[in-house]
Order: sequence, then C-alpha cells, then structure tokens
Amino acid sequence: MRNFGTLVIVISMVASSAWAEPLTAGKPAGVKSAQISGKEWLVFGGIGAVAAGVLIATSGGRSSNPGNQTVTVVTTTAT
Repeated sequence: MRNFGTLVIVISMVASSAWAEPLTAGKPAGVKSAQISGKEWLVFGGIGAVAAGVLIATSGGRSSNPGNQTVTVVTTTAT
C-alpha cells in the first residue's frame, strides 16, 4: 500500500508540472491567473478515480455471504 501511495504522489507531481503553461514575456505571472485556470475538476476527478479504484480493489468481489444455500436439482429421463 505504501508503494501505491508513493506512485500516486509521484504521478500527481509529474502531471501537475506537465500541465503548467509557459510564462509569456510582459505579462504578470500571479496567483490570480492560476486560480482562473479552471482545472479543479481534474484534481477532484483524479481523487474520485483513485477512491473508486481503491473501493473496487478492496471489495473482495462478493456482495453477500454465501451462507447455507440449498440447491435443488431435478432430473428427468427421456424414454
């Protein structure tokens, strides 16, 4: 689990630097322009995807306990 967490952190650091736009000459490079960028949905979508993956991976694949289920088999013979 520690390796998975490390992988997620590394990917998020690399991806955030890949989306950075280069600075243009003569224009201000402030916090306001970074806030207006509108990429919050990518962050929340990534967190949601990771959460969904963890929930699916830890679910075990069964929705209920098998318990004592009785199976009845009816056989017929053709004559």
